[in-house]
Amino acid sequence: MSRPAGVPLVHVSVNRIVAEGKDVKTFVLEPAPGSASRRIAYRAGQFLTLRLPVGTDTPVMRSYSISTCPVSDPRLAVTVKDNPGGSGANWLYEKAVPGMTLEALPPTGQFTLDESESDVLLFAAGLGITPLYSLCKYALAASGRKVRLHYSGRRRDTIPFVDALADLERAHQARMRLDLRMTGSEGRLDAATVQDVVTAMNSPTVYVCGPPAYQAMVVDAVLAAGRPPASIRTDSSGRPPLTR
Repeated sequence: MSRPAGVPLVHVSVNRIVAEGKDVKTFVLEPAPGSASRRIAYRAGQFLTLRLPVGTDTPVMRSYSISTCPVSDPRLAVTVKDNPGGSGANWLYEKAVPGMTLEALPPTGQFTLDESESDVLLFAAGLGITPLYSLCKYALAASGRKVRLHYSGRRRDTIPFVDALADLERAHQARMRLDLRMTGSEGRLDAATVQDVVTAMNSPTVYVCGPPAYQAMVVDAVLAAGRPPASIRTDSSGRPPLTR
């Protein structure tokens, strides 16, 4: 990704680094010393693009989903999976330390909570949980909407945010339901289960994030369950494909 023309860079400092699950870390960021703002403005579900000094000559631009909520978390954070073949994630894992200042583009993205009062249904697989964790916290903190999160991961001890999500469910028992599917023992999510979840809710707005094949399967199943395309959001384009 190259830097969009005319978009100014902002300076952020690494506040702390938190290990999450297997090969996943959260990088908590704040405005760099001397910045005019004391907070980084963003919307739940957006992403942040960092300018990383990977090479000696040409920095690289890498985008990472924001895992925090602007109304319930004091600082913005991005959650990143280690990728030995990826220069951006690899650099963050090896070089980033608390106190370091980095350049970034302002947060952006359209994968944000709609303004309706409908129930919120979230489908996440793997690190696709990152923006949905942000959306889940925001829906609970800033609205009265009911939230159901269906989260697929290989094993409970290897996927991020499981304990925090369980705490959220306990704190919002009347409004939140967390469904965990451990694919290592239960197998992958199937279309029939997706349709059962959708039809158990009252005309929900559906948000889907995960690998492309997972997203395609969930979107097709949600459509087959009778939900209109306008009620479905995916992290790639902000809406599902109208035809397949």
